[in-house]
Amino acid sequence: MFPCDSVAKQLMTQNAFYLDSSACSGCKACQAACKDKHNLPVGILWRRVYEVTGGGWTRRGPAWVSDVFAYNLSLACNHCARPICVEVCPSQAMYRRGDGIVLLESDKCLGCQYCSWACPYGAPQYDAGAGRMTKCTLCADNIDVGKPPACVAACPLRVLDVGDLRDLQARHGDGRVIFPLPDTHLTEPALVIKPHSQAERAAREPARVGNAEEVSQREATQEHALVWFTLLAQTAVGAFCTSLVLNIWANMAPVIALTMLLAMIASLFHLGTPANAWRAFANLRSSWLSREILFTVLFTGAVVILTALQSLDVGTDENRQALAWAATLIGLALVYSMSRVYRLRTVPAWNRWTTPASFFLTAFVLGGLAVSATTALATGQVVLSIVFAGAFAVALAVAVRVRSRFYAVGRCNRPPQ
Repeated sequence: MFPCDSVAKQLMTQNAFYLDSSACSGCKACQAACKDKHNLPVGILWRRVYEVTGGGWTRRGPAWVSDVFAYNLSLACNHCARPICVEVCPSQAMYRRGDGIVLLESDKCLGCQYCSWACPYGAPQYDAGAGRMTKCTLCADNIDVGKPPACVAACPLRVLDVGDLRDLQARHGDGRVIFPLPDTHLTEPALVIKPHSQAERAAREPARVGNAEEVSQREATQEHALVWFTLLAQTAVGAFCTSLVLNIWANMAPVIALTMLLAMIASLFHLGTPANAWRAFANLRSSWLSREILFTVLFTGAVVILTALQSLDVGTDENRQALAWAATLIGLALVYSMSRVYRLRTVPAWNRWTTPASFFLTAFVLGGLAVSATTALATGQVVLSIVFAGAFAVALAVAVRVRSRFYAVGRCNRPPQ
């Protein structure tokens, strides 16, 4: 076969997993084989076996009758046709091969965990020791030499298989929606499931994942760094807009520039591999995180330049004013792009109009109070300055609590964690 024929064949193939849930015993041999082959650290499971349970005991006359049901789901990365992890990754560390396998270039990873937020299956997992993400590779090294993935080879009941998605669908149907999996339209997973006979009950009756503690991801990091990055940056943008309207931006620019520099430093503490931060501009085409970082740098740079021009009295007032208006537009774009980072189609708790509304409200409330306190102090109105400073402190405390809750709720809204 010529190389071009091989490439054409790859592009026509979508590797996919098949699971016969009706016969899965939940022995977890697949889970153990995956962990062993890839030498995964404690707390990281690329393949997880979910124990779905429901039903209970009901009283019928003098007797109690059990209608308990249970089934198992063995799940790994589904190597989706619309992999949102690839869409959102700012460094393009995530990529999709021609045969549909989604892989991760570890050397490019920032450890920002954005792919983990976005994936509705929780497939990308953070390795705190390495400071980078990890994920199922569908044992691409085995696939390339005609061998099955380790999980498939280890299954004693042969309920796992791998093959071309269309071939699997032709043989087994198009079953992919089963509790607790999300809507397949979100990412179009390359997964075919033969459902257990009790799956319909789980869809219409209360059911739960019985081993949630085992299959849930470890909390990789607290989001304190992101809380402070977003709040400091939004405060700076709000303060600059307010000071421009009041025509006092020249006095506020140095403080705003310092605030933005602190925000950028805070953001680095969220990254597992800060040395790769420069790669964050690589995916401006589809990642709002890349765009947020770009606008952060542009806004900070514009304010720093304005501060330098003003202090050195370089250029005309008209030119500096024009640059100030440009910086304002960049700042507003920054706040908008921040909100879009969280408007993920796979995270219902974040994908609401309230997200951008709350971000802009935070910017103008905190920014306005900061400008008011600073202006009052500069004009000798000490008492009024203390009042505004107190109001700012209260508003900031509320914002920290609300933003921390925002991250916590978003993490809890991703089935099947």
